[in-house]
Amino acid sequence: MTTHTQPKLAGTPTWVDLMAPDLDAARSFYQAIFGWDYDIAPPEYGGYSNAKVAGRIAAGMGGPMPDAPPAPSAWSMYFATNSIEADVDRAVGLGASVHVPAMQVGPFGSMAILADPTGAVFGFWQAGQHIGAQVTDEHGAAAWYELYTPNLQQAREFYSALLGATDEPMPGGPEYYVLKRGEHQLCGLMEIDPAWGALPAQWMIYFGVTNVDTAVAAVTSHGGQALSAIEPTPFGRMATVADPAGAQFKIIEVGES
Repeated sequence: MTTHTQPKLAGTPTWVDLMAPDLDAARSFYQAIFGWDYDIAPPEYGGYSNAKVAGRIAAGMGGPMPDAPPAPSAWSMYFATNSIEADVDRAVGLGASVHVPAMQVGPFGSMAILADPTGAVFGFWQAGQHIGAQVTDEHGAAAWYELYTPNLQQAREFYSALLGATDEPMPGGPEYYVLKRGEHQLCGLMEIDPAWGALPAQWMIYFGVTNVDTAVAAVTSHGGQALSAIEPTPFGRMATVADPAGAQFKIIEVGES
């Protein structure tokens, strides 16, 4: 359980948000799952919503960007940066492509959206008044970030260089790497198994819950889907689910907040 009062260190996960085709429906669904309250921005910011856990900002959600081509509803994750244009250029030099160039978001900060060389979309966030998530690792807040990629070696090389991280293999099971700065774990990387079907390269967000059985029941009773059985793991019981618009995420038990 962690509360954040300062911007995250550059190169560490700092923010997650949802692109939702129906913001009212998304706010209602996630409030039922996580108990979120919302600060809703004025129309000039498209009604972008900051979701809050016990008064602390945990995640965001917004509608499609004006004139953007149709895209599936999905969660996105952002890495912190202190120099967004330089980091976008560096990412491009490492093989990334730019979806949304670096842009100022009023006094709140600056954002950019890219795709890594294997096709997974991610963002950069340079904090202004908005430092990113103020809470992690408890009920209703992001608890882990995991890349599914068709080319694990290429992804390891890209993110290790981009984030200044080392990649450490986890023993046992499928091939899985944890990106680390010293002893601080940033995120996980794993290769897509063909048995999973036509899964695109993507970042998956894990959200903490106090009880995974209750959370899965809430997901399904409010129009979402349980995409996996509840699985015991060394890190907590977890499940993969999707909201009513199809955005996938994982839930993992983290204990009482």
